[in-house]
Amino acid sequence: MSKIYQTSERETLDLLKSHYYKASYDQIKAVYLEYLEQNGFNIVNIDDNYLEIYAELGTMTVISKIIMQNPKETSIDCEIISEAFLGGKRQAYGFLQGLYKKIEERYELKGLALHLDK
Repeated sequence: MSKIYQTSERETLDLLKSHYYKASYDQIKAVYLEYLEQNGFNIVNIDDNYLEIYAELGTMTVISKIIMQNPKETSIDCEIISEAFLGGKRQAYGFLQGLYKKIEERYELKGLALHLDK
């Protein structure tokens, strides 16, 4: 039985809110791809037309969307599908915490869920 963990503008838990960074699409994409590779993910597809990256690792599938609001404001949202019998939530939350830490080593966090009304 799969479980889906998703980030978005409307989430109440900060970890699951859309994260916005002072960076461009290409900058966030490069850090994200580096993070995936460092953590052993198989990058299945990169679609720059739909701004999505599809990756897999074991029982976890991640579909991420990187959206550049303007040249210095880019968000990243993830849909994490876990097929793990136990520990799927811990695995998904760990993925997100590690990702945000990696991005914030290079780029400033502008805020969370900044475009809720749009």
